Amino acid sequence: MKAEETISRFSMLNNGETILVGVSGGADSMALLHFLCSLRERTYISVYAAHINHGLRGEEAIRDENFVRKICAEWNVKLFVLNVDVAAEALKTGESLEQAGRSIRYCFFENTAKEFFAKIATAHTLSDSIETMLLNLARGTGLAGLCGIPAVRGHIIRPLIETTRREVEEYCEKNAILYMNDSTNFTRDYTRNKIRLDIVPVLYDINPAFEKAALRAMQSLSGDESLLLELAVKNLEEAYVGENIFDLRVLQGLSLPLLSRVLSLATKKAFLVTPEAIHIERLIAIIKIGEGSIQINAGITARVNKDKLVFLKAKKKAKEKGFCQPFEAKTYKNERFTMQISILTKKDIINLKNINKQYLKSSIDCDRIVGKAIIRSKVAGDKFSPLGRGLTKSLKKLFNEASIPIEDRELLPLICDEEGILWVYGFGVDERCSVTDNTQRAFLINEI
Repeated sequence: MKAEETISRFSMLNNGETILVGVSGGADSMALLHFLCSLRERTYISVYAAHINHGLRGEEAIRDENFVRKICAEWNVKLFVLNVDVAAEALKTGESLEQAGRSIRYCFFENTAKEFFAKIATAHTLSDSIETMLLNLARGTGLAGLCGIPAVRGHIIRPLIETTRREVEEYCEKNAILYMNDSTNFTRDYTRNKIRLDIVPVLYDINPAFEKAALRAMQSLSGDESLLLELAVKNLEEAYVGENIFDLRVLQGLSLPLLSRVLSLATKKAFLVTPEAIHIERLIAIIKIGEGSIQINAGITARVNKDKLVFLKAKKKAKEKGFCQPFEAKTYKNERFTMQISILTKKDIINLKNINKQYLKSSIDCDRIVGKAIIRSKVAGDKFSPLGRGLTKSLKKLFNEASIPIEDRELLPLICDEEGILWVYGFGVDERCSVTDNTQRAFLINEI
């Protein structure tokens, strides 16, 4: 199987190591589990399996769980199973179902693997990697997003990442490996399925060797990205002056591809936060002119001060006063203001765009909520970036400009997450969490 070459090329496994395999019951994961089990006698590796019932597919999910239990018993593989209601968790966190499922999945894998000091093997294939590349391309990614899924990330390995889905199915047929089909893989409700079912076949018509060509492209792009990242690290070290301070002259001498990567690394180095493309663009702008400041998500401000670029973290706010309650889809009412919160699906969002785009100015992208959201009153230091205005102002200034009565200001509801304001009654959504073409799920807030 091609996976053995991939394991060798990326030095994924050493003799005697322990592997935890993510097993859904589908062809990819069953082929991976079978293949790794076949290596046990020769390489002395230990193989465990982990399965998650996401609680989304009813009897079909129970069928898959029972199937995985049966096969693992037959193949002498110890199995760990997690049953979880992903839909409920997504509602709590504000994530999409896909994101919530992924977070839960990797958390379960990580916690289980720690018990055995094991590496984690997932069954991502070359076909999955290509779909990821195409999905990222449609969303306007940079070079890193065109490299597909990495073969190795920390202690997570992907032995099938150079094997196509078609080759996996051939391996299963040759070795008489049974597997389950997930019915949701054949619907077009998910963007990735549209790519798999509608776009990839067209690319095959253009080039029957499309997947091999895509692999060559991703390998070439990965090499370029690695080189640029290596140069960016060196330039970051040259620009570093002190804690969260960087030499402006060094930054101004860099080409745009290097500068954007250096700025992203600098923000991660300072605050473990990955800035969005819009923040990088604004950072580059103030660096070019040699003055100014911008606010980045997570309460970070970047300021050009003389010949330095300085990153500042907002001071922790005092304990909130006034009202505060969990944010959820329902009707909220206080003595002065009423609002109705409802959940929009992707289909709802598209319909609203066709009916009246104004509704989306009062909608929050669920996937851009950081941590847990709450409804609360204002506190000192609150800042807000109204959608489409390209500026950030204190609430106090906005309220003054809008002549909001003093007696109403303490009662006016705000929706906030762990990074700051998401939405303000009467002003709409904050720019950082507004609905875009990529939004899969959103909260619509109607002011009543």
